Amino acid sequence: MFDLDPQGNATVAMQGMQGGEEGEGALTHLMPIAERLWLLPSPGAAAFVEDRPQIELAKLQGLVDALAGQIDWLVVDSPPRMDEWGWAGLQLCDEVIVPVQAEFFAMHGLSQMLSSLEVAATRLPGKARLRGILATMVGLAEPVAAEILEDLRKNLGNRVLDTVIVRDAMVVEAASHGHTVFSHSPWSMSALCYAELVKELIDG
Repeated sequence: MFDLDPQGNATVAMQGMQGGEEGEGALTHLMPIAERLWLLPSPGAAAFVEDRPQIELAKLQGLVDALAGQIDWLVVDSPPRMDEWGWAGLQLCDEVIVPVQAEFFAMHGLSQMLSSLEVAATRLPGKARLRGILATMVGLAEPVAAEILEDLRKNLGNRVLDTVIVRDAMVVEAASHGHTVFSHSPWSMSALCYAELVKELIDG
């Protein structure tokens, strides 16, 4: 996994899970997290960063090329805005999943992201194809969440993934203990949702 969000939330969440074995070749540049899981940490995850970190796209692309054949999946966590880090994520990835919370302001951000992906389709042929929109942090007891989810499916059709990630405190609790939700609470709603997401992406 590459964490390209300067805020480094994914890095902070995953650093407590360290325990995997050192990899060979290009994998030696990554932090071992768990069995067959490695992380390229965000430079913004440090306690103090004097200047805004600069992205080196050529080095990242070189690492991606070197990892070919050593990994099954490369997941890139990009910031929720189309700055240089966001565009770098699009250039490195073949497909994009856009997570969106079931609330008004997130819907506004979704329209901006979809517009950016249309621009990317012309600038980056063969890259950044929309794999799907993922409704996340959905409160099942909140009428507005059901309303927004219905609007998403009505207006965007099959661009919305079938899987819905429900709001579940187990995700935060697992991260605070340095575990994935699968190992911390494997039968929780969130673990089942993410398992369904993986199945949909692999089978789709």
